[in-house]
Amino acid sequence: MQRRSFIAGLLLATSPLAVTQTPAQPAPPPGIIPASAYLRAAAQGGMFLEESARDAFEKTQAPPINRFSRAEVIEQVNLSDKLGAVSGEATAAGGVTTPGGVVGGVVAAPFVAAGAVVGAAGAVLGIPGGPLTSDDQKSAMLARLKSTSPGPAYDAPFVEIQLMGHREAFTIHDGYARNGDDPALRRVARGALPLIRLHLAQLAKLQGTRAGANG
Repeated sequence: MQRRSFIAGLLLATSPLAVTQTPAQPAPPPGIIPASAYLRAAAQGGMFLEESARDAFEKTQAPPINRFSRAEVIEQVNLSDKLGAVSGEATAAGGVTTPGGVVGGVVAAPFVAAGAVVGAAGAVLGIPGGPLTSDDQKSAMLARLKSTSPGPAYDAPFVEIQLMGHREAFTIHDGYARNGDDPALRRVARGALPLIRLHLAQLAKLQGTRAGANG
């Protein structure tokens, strides 16, 4: 199954996903995050970060933001593959299969239009530290970003969007790493945290640099 189909399936699913659990097992006790909620939140948040990074990679005129956006796309590709492999929906052997090949070292063929897919998931419950940004808010932010012309007026909101998305991603993955119901998925969540922390630090630096340049 192609990666895009896997993620779209997570977002459109209306019943809990079975990871290592079986339908006969009882619901997780209070305070324990079910795998289905984690996978949906991770897919929703990852798509939001990747879509905005793909747009920035194509449009930004600032080399540091171009480098960051490329790294962000790669981060989300790799994380999605790990989640897919653990949840039984592994991508094809050898990496991501997409019809567009590679553009500038970044996997091509971005997801379906942001409004169609990002807006498809319902509210995700059970993730501590919320509330998470709603699907409609994410879709509106992506639409505004994509309609903004390249230049300083583009770069500042991109950095803000990525900061917000990474803070939310940290909440999602840290919450599941601490309180998730599936041991294998907890390991994936825990492994995602160092790179999220690194990207938060890089984004804070980018934000400070841009604020200084505009001051």
